[in-house]
Amino acid sequence: MTRRTRDRILLPVASALLLVIIALSTAIAGLVWVPLVAGILALVPLGMAVHEIRQLIADSRSIIDEMSSIAERNEDVINSFSHKIREPLNNLVLLGSMLSETAASARQQELVETFVASTGTMVDVVNDLTMETAGNITFEKKGDIRFRLGPIIQDTIGLMKLNRSHEQSLILYDDKGEGETEYNGDPIIIKQILIDLLGAAISGSSGKVTVKIQAREAGERDGMQKVEFTLSTNNPVVFIGEGRQSLPLSGRLIRNSGGNWKEATAGSGSYFVFHINLRRADKVKHPAAASTLMQGLTGEKERKELKELSILLVEDNPINLRITQLMLEPLVRRIETARNGKEALDMFGTSKYDLILMDVQMPVMNGLMAADKIRGLEMSTRMHVPIIAITANAMLGDREQCLAVGMDDYISKPIDPELLIEKITALV
Repeated sequence: MTRRTRDRILLPVASALLLVIIALSTAIAGLVWVPLVAGILALVPLGMAVHEIRQLIADSRSIIDEMSSIAERNEDVINSFSHKIREPLNNLVLLGSMLSETAASARQQELVETFVASTGTMVDVVNDLTMETAGNITFEKKGDIRFRLGPIIQDTIGLMKLNRSHEQSLILYDDKGEGETEYNGDPIIIKQILIDLLGAAISGSSGKVTVKIQAREAGERDGMQKVEFTLSTNNPVVFIGEGRQSLPLSGRLIRNSGGNWKEATAGSGSYFVFHINLRRADKVKHPAAASTLMQGLTGEKERKELKELSILLVEDNPINLRITQLMLEPLVRRIETARNGKEALDMFGTSKYDLILMDVQMPVMNGLMAADKIRGLEMSTRMHVPIIAITANAMLGDREQCLAVGMDDYISKPIDPELLIEKITALV
């Protein structure tokens, strides 16, 4: 109890209560003026206490707003740090990959391997920071985003793999076809729920933990679709627990999404079932997702070999641009470069490309706006050029932002060269 609460609230309330007792006692005794005076006097400390309670509530709201503002500023600092450190890290990773293929002597190979290992450790540290930030929560909606359930779950599993302490764990998504269903809402909430639950399922176990995720539609109510998620694991664990006054992140998010949950431990395993309410996406003529943008307009696309590709690389940092260029030049037929989204848009209108690699944060016109304008131009044609976002933005929600404007895929810096090649070949 604080001194302010005691002196300005409890003592006046106690005084008012004492005066009320005096008033009642004297009224029962048949007195007239004493109860009236005592009752009037009781209103004074009571009014003081009410005023102080209102002031205390106002101060508490001000403190909460200030704390929320501090949390948002801290998140901005972390996001900025993650972005700035990933840019040079990306160059180190790509240089290490190229140097490992050119090292001539055993001594050079040893030095390159040490360089690559040290860079990998730095990447792990940044990824751990990303995972910690992914667990933070602001209860504000991120926006009304069109999304498919399957990619959201798969991307969450990918985020969990960033954490080195989870390397021995196996997380599986059992997709029975529901992953292609499209919804409108905030997919970041689903990711935050799953990250919190998966962390609980994996933590505290010394052996290998297997977690299976399933999702299915379980009825409709008030225009909302009830979607049920099931997490089953071979690790006997308490995900949330019954009767907890202070719920963990996942519990608060599930309730805020109009859902509930149940969990049980049986033998050597546990399961957790929760549902949230989502809104099915309406069928539209101009879908935002690039993967469906030209659906029905083009026939079977002819597959191309990597060495046949013509690629447009859009990057404002000259060092990043040159290193990525050096990595791709031996692999593809032609690679052209643009320094911002405006240049990319102009080049797209005059040249033909098989794929575009698009940075996000650029001057003049950023990658999100450029991708959106390219997709707008394609609506009047029978063409579709895949766009992969290559960005230092790797925080929760960045992938959804890229896909929402029409990009086909997303890869965060530092780039894994093999993963980039895999994504390119999958799209062409």
